[in-house]
Amino acid sequence: MKKLGFKCLVLGLTVAMLFSLAACKSSSGDGGNTTTTAVNGANSSEVQTTVSSAQNATQPQARDAVAQPTVPTTKTDILALYTAVMNKAKSEKPAYKKMEYQEITEKNFDQAAVNIALSLASRFMTTKEKAESDPEIHEKGADATYFPLYEGSAGCLLAPANADKAIKTATCRELPDGNYEIVITLNPETDPEPFVSYHGQMFSPISKKVIDTEIEKLRVVKPEHYSIYYHDCTATLVLNPQTQEIVSLRQMTYVQITAKGAIEVKPIRFDIDGTAALQNTLEITDFQY
Repeated sequence: MKKLGFKCLVLGLTVAMLFSLAACKSSSGDGGNTTTTAVNGANSSEVQTTVSSAQNATQPQARDAVAQPTVPTTKTDILALYTAVMNKAKSEKPAYKKMEYQEITEKNFDQAAVNIALSLASRFMTTKEKAESDPEIHEKGADATYFPLYEGSAGCLLAPANADKAIKTATCRELPDGNYEIVITLNPETDPEPFVSYHGQMFSPISKKVIDTEIEKLRVVKPEHYSIYYHDCTATLVLNPQTQEIVSLRQMTYVQITAKGAIEVKPIRFDIDGTAALQNTLEITDFQY
C-alpha cells in the first residue's frame, strides 16, 4: 500500500521505512508480506492457548448462571488469557473493522536533505484521519492470515512461560460492564525478527533482512550501520471473560532507528548520522463472532 513511500523512507534509513512496509503489508488483503525483527530467544513452539481452570469455571449449582472468571494477576496468567482469546479469534475468524496509521514523531539527522526526505516520506504514510475515514472491513469467515500477526500461525505466539522475560508490565482489570481489559507492555528489543523475537510473537515488526534487501536494490544508500529499537510497545485487549471473545484490540508500536552512512548520487554525497522515531497504531473493533 505504501510502496511509493518506501523509496523515500529507505533514503533516510529511518523508522518511517519500517512502518511504510508494515502498513503496506497489513492493508493488502487484510495484510501484506511482512516479517518481524529480533533475536532474544523466544520459542514460538511454546505457544500455549489454555487458561487456568478458574477462568473456565461455571457454577455447579446453577446451570443457567455462569460464574465470573477470576481476574488474572500475574504476568503469566494475564498472557495466558490474552493468548487464548487471540488464538480463539484467529481460528474462528470473526468480522471486524480495522484502522492502522503511522506518524514520524522525531527526526534528528545531520543532513538537512535527510530530514526533508523523512518529511516527504511521511506524506506516503496513513494518517489517523485517513484511516478513520476509510477503515478496512473484514468479513466474517474471511482469510485471517494477517490477523493480527502477519502470516502468523496463531493470534499470539508469545508463550506464557516466557512472560517474565518478555513482559515489562501486565495488568488485567474488570470494567464496569463486566468485560476485562488487558494491557501488556513488552521489554525493549533491538532488531527483533518475526516469530522468533518477543515482539515478533505479539506484534508485527518488519524484518531487518527486508530492509537490507531494499537498500541493496537502491544502491545509492551506503549504510555503515543501523539499528532498530522497539520500546514500550503495548497491546490493549478488551474481552468478554465468559465467552473469551474480543471486544476491541489496540496495539501501539514505538520504534527508533539509529543510522550512520551515506546517500551517494554522484557527484553528490549526503552523510547519514542520527536518529528517527515513529509510532504505529493498530485499532481493531466491531468484532462479530
